[in-house]
Amino acid sequence: MDTIFLEDTRVNCLSGLGHLDVKDYLSLVNDVYRENGGIAGQRAPLKTKTGINIRKRMIDDIKRGAILPPIVIGAVVPAAIFDQALACASNEDFSNLIKSIDRSALSIIDGMQRTTALDAAVGEAESGKFNKTIRIDFWLAKSIDSLVYRMLVLNTGQVPWDIKRQLETIYKQILVVIGEAIPNIDVFNIDEKERRSGAGQYRATRIVELFLAFTSRKPHIEIKEKVAEDFARMEATEATSNEQALPAFIETMKLLAALDQGFASTATPHEYIDESTRFKEGRDIFTSAPASIAFSAAAAQYLLGKPGYPFEFSELTEKLEALRKSVLTITSKIAGASSKADFIDYLTLNQKISARSGRIGEYEREFFFRAFEHMFAHAEDLQTLTPCWSAYK
Repeated sequence: MDTIFLEDTRVNCLSGLGHLDVKDYLSLVNDVYRENGGIAGQRAPLKTKTGINIRKRMIDDIKRGAILPPIVIGAVVPAAIFDQALACASNEDFSNLIKSIDRSALSIIDGMQRTTALDAAVGEAESGKFNKTIRIDFWLAKSIDSLVYRMLVLNTGQVPWDIKRQLETIYKQILVVIGEAIPNIDVFNIDEKERRSGAGQYRATRIVELFLAFTSRKPHIEIKEKVAEDFARMEATEATSNEQALPAFIETMKLLAALDQGFASTATPHEYIDESTRFKEGRDIFTSAPASIAFSAAAAQYLLGKPGYPFEFSELTEKLEALRKSVLTITSKIAGASSKADFIDYLTLNQKISARSGRIGEYEREFFFRAFEHMFAHAEDLQTLTPCWSAYK
């Protein structure tokens, strides 16, 4: 029996190519389209003069019968839907399958501009005379890591999309998973205006940076540079090719949130505070991008080895348990300390972090990287965090 869907056995995904009536398609993706693709950070309709002109031409072409390239939609679905897709033998089956899936699970992976043009063409067409179809490339996966890996590969080389926005888009579902797996954190997407006001609150873009630090296994990654961006994407793709990488990153996020909560329970003694004091209270530590990125990179090296070497997953479970024990040991010591502020030693932390005036961001990332590296290795022996803040010479 012929099937609409082909199986990607590399990452256990399905890809089905079919067509939908344009009006049915727009109705199906209406909610996610209004939210910029349903994937935080999807490129909104172009607003440049060139972009507007191109879209006008596309709209005119659509009304004159042009066939657009397939729009790519992705979804993580339960096993029953996966099996149903494998049984699809006609376009009617394909159409019914898409319409049966929870719309909140759908993401416009590639085709936001085409969707905008289709929406405009329908609106401008004479009543009852617009009856066009659109090709749909529908990607299904049972797990988020499979879909993320496939989408990273599919999107590699799309120059106009910066990697933070691209990865936040691709990682919509994993950001949701992180939010569900770690009840004590809040994730703000790229367009939300909320500012961090307490421990456990992180921007989606920050989590993307943490993921890039995790997959590169180093705290210094300037992804504004095109070459660095390509390497970051390659490393992210390599990491997600193994189904253990994303769960390991999620566990790392849990530990960061736990330590964040531990730090947030303390404040710098007033006698140590002046206008130049960088860390006045515990939550300020992970509000700092260098500290959170360094934590992720140090955890990745602890779990997966030094950068440049192949990812080593054979001992991941054992190392993850050891890392968890180290972080929870520190949070327990903070909670049990007679003076939490003295245990954290804000005086030394602030003195050390203000020691450099040039290349501050680079210095701070290396400072915190060495601090967390020391913390993970010597948690049981630490009487205060002074040795951690003194680890970077």
